[in-house]
Formats: sequence, C-alpha cells, structure tokens
Amino acid sequence: ISQVLQSIFIDRGEGQGAGGGATSNKSMHNTSSHMSDVSSTSRGGGGNTTLENILERAHSPPGTWPPLAICPEGTTHTGHVLIRFATGAFRAGLPVQPVVVSSPFSPKFGYDPSFSCANIVTHVLCLMTQPMNHLHVKHLAVYVPSDAEKKDPKLFANNVRQKMSKELGVNCYDLTWTDKLRFESSEKARELGRQKLAARNGGVVPPMPIFTQDAFGNDLVDEAKKDK
Repeated sequence: ISQVLQSIFIDRGEGQGAGGGATSNKSMHNTSSHMSDVSSTSRGGGGNTTLENILERAHSPPGTWPPLAICPEGTTHTGHVLIRFATGAFRAGLPVQPVVVSSPFSPKFGYDPSFSCANIVTHVLCLMTQPMNHLHVKHLAVYVPSDAEKKDPKLFANNVRQKMSKELGVNCYDLTWTDKLRFESSEKARELGRQKLAARNGGVVPPMPIFTQDAFGNDLVDEAKKDK
C-alpha cells in the first residue's frame, strides 16, 4: 500500500511530531505521512527531511505526483477539538483544500470509532461489535493564502485550522502529540511523553491536567458533587 501511495515515512524519534488534514490544490503528492517538524528525517527518503520531500513534490511540474494529502495534527484523537497544526503542509505557500473528517456515534449505546490512546487490537475488536461505523468526510473550498500567510507558515496553518474548527463546531487547543503521550495505554509511550515534556519545560514534567468536562461537554465537577 505504501508503494502505491508513494508515502513519506518519518521517524518519530528524530523530531517533535505535529500535524490536520489539508490537501494541496495542485501539484502535491499523495501521502499517508503524519507530519513532523523540519528536523525529522524521512525513512526511505534518501536522507532528506520530511519537509524537503514535501517541498520538492510541491514545486514539481503538474502531473509529476498525485495530490498530496497531509494530516498536520500528526496524531489521532477523539475529534472533539483541533490541536496544533504543524507547518510543513503550509511552507510551500500554495493553495490547500481543507478536508474535515468526523466519526459520529451514539455516546450512550455505541463505541467511539476514533482511535486515541487505546490498544489497537482492542480497538479493532470493539469496532467489530458494531454493525456499522460511520465516517463523514467533507471537502471545504480551496484556501488561497494571502501574501502574509505565504510569508508566515504558522499564520497560514492557524487560519486554516480556524476555518476547519468552525466547520466542525469545535475549539482549537495548543496541544501536540507529545501532550497526548501521557495518556497512552503503554508505559513505554507514557515514559516517552514524560521525557519529551521535561525537555520542553526545562527538565520539569508539568502536573497532569485536571479535566472539568468530558469529551461530550458534560460537566465532570457537577457530576462529582452529585456522587457525593
């Protein structure tokens, strides 16, 4: 499959992962790559960084590559928010077509089909307990960057993310794959998360966040008071 898609693979250990879902409008290449920062090297990419491979394909003559598909969040989650977008998809300064994806299900009787901090085998088995799993995909209008956005990939990425969050009706949070690691099912992933957070915060691992709402917006504080 990876050969057919001509995917770009990256080594998570070489750089900070980041990531959303946007496809370029013109000459970019189709990839299942999870975006990383510019320092990450791509496996099987001849030593080029992920960004170098993307820019090379972005600026190739039309028809050289199929359209490029990138997940700029760089990880999976419940879909109730949008986290920080990596800038790799936006550094070429070319028009992009945002694509929003949602997986609706019954919070009372169904199983959440989104994959986040779960064992992959358990997740697949739970998906198979449902007669049907839904996936909604919507292509938004092509987003043409302004001159300011072409010069500032972060501004470009944030503005596209705001457009997508408005369409989905969710909030944006300045979180990354590193923040998610602390909630993974394996101790190895959790330890990696603690190491990366410590490196990001001057050697100090920040305390675990206190959640006041669940994924569906229900107030956990009020529920805790009711239980008492």
